[in-house]
Amino acid sequence: MKKSLCCLLSGLSLLALHGLAYAADVSVDATTIFRFEQRDSTGFSKQDIMPATQFLGLDIDKLADGNLSAHFYGWGRIDLADKSYNNDNADGNLTYGYLRYRFKQANADIRAGRFFVHEGITNEHVDGASVHTDLPLGFGLSVFGGANVHTKDLYGEKSDGKGDGIVGGRASYRYRGMLELGVSGVYESEAPTLLTHTNGNHRLVGGDVWFSPHRMVEIMGHSSYNPETERVAEHSYLLNVKPVKGLILTGEFNEHNDRSNLFAWSMFSAAALNPSDKSRNIGGSASYEVTKNLEIIADYKHYTRELGNADRFGGSAKLSFLNNTVRGGIGYHYLRASDGFAISGTPSASYHELRGYVMHDAKTWFAALDVLGYIFKEKIHNERSAWEVMGSLGYRITPALALSGDMSYGKNPDFIDDFKGLVRLTYNMTFEGIGGKK
Repeated sequence: MKKSLCCLLSGLSLLALHGLAYAADVSVDATTIFRFEQRDSTGFSKQDIMPATQFLGLDIDKLADGNLSAHFYGWGRIDLADKSYNNDNADGNLTYGYLRYRFKQANADIRAGRFFVHEGITNEHVDGASVHTDLPLGFGLSVFGGANVHTKDLYGEKSDGKGDGIVGGRASYRYRGMLELGVSGVYESEAPTLLTHTNGNHRLVGGDVWFSPHRMVEIMGHSSYNPETERVAEHSYLLNVKPVKGLILTGEFNEHNDRSNLFAWSMFSAAALNPSDKSRNIGGSASYEVTKNLEIIADYKHYTRELGNADRFGGSAKLSFLNNTVRGGIGYHYLRASDGFAISGTPSASYHELRGYVMHDAKTWFAALDVLGYIFKEKIHNERSAWEVMGSLGYRITPALALSGDMSYGKNPDFIDDFKGLVRLTYNMTFEGIGGKK
């Protein structure tokens, strides 16, 4: 079934391209990846992992009267050696596939099919329909409804824990390009009864704001409330300030009430989540563009949760040379964590993080090298550190077709040797309505 899905996606895309290239604008985005990995961990036999994965996207604009468009994206995978994921040698999925019609008035549009919804506090994957329109006096309205897109069944279950139907929407008000307020909600049908997990119904209401009284100041964020637990689920806010040219100051605040925020996620047991447990992080960063070739960044974040607290702080520098064809950077951060902050039972979660990278992008070829290392305050599985070196090299066969490869090697507390690589073939092309290339 999964193999058939991959072939079907490819076949339908090619047929659509052939039949519509002369009647509409068609964009093709295809990436073929052959990945190889050797897994060698203590207590387990060595595995050779070699999956072949095809990603394929198709966008067709200016259909019918010119206001209709079609959008498709999906992937398929076949394992050429040991199984790379779960117990399936092949897998595939239609990520999205929908028709969209844009009306000439009120910035209105309608979508039908499989699509993502990102409206206010709502982030959903839906099989159904959605409608959006602007209203007089700065108001706006969007609604959606349909069926949930189900994922893999939970272990020991015959369901992924989601309900079947879902509806939601957002009403908004915008004032002179400086303020936008929104209220939104999502209502999912009754969640199925599970045998090995405890979960709740996915139902949220909330509001969001964007405020920019001056070009130097911007505030955005949202809050959500869970009517099932009768508690606030989440607060998330961001402040950007640009006091002088080249300087950006950022502050953020995020708070989650664990049970209310994770109540509908079946990977967590609602019964095991204390209603009073909260996780919170607050922090800020400053970035300054010293010259067009050098940017320096400093950041700090404080984490709080019931098990303990932590602080992460450090800085980085970004550099560019030769008209931005060569880019690189270095960075250092330290996570200072209290005892018990590591959920896994590790004695200490504190560590130093170091990173350095360089990239080169020429007309015909491109390359990158990235080095990442962690030094633990206390040993984890008798290891003091973890590190990885990643390299990439690619060649543009034509402006639309590129062949590239990635390779990495490292060591960490879980893997004695961690060797991975892949070969990637990427094709991106847009055809005009008369059949020519853009």
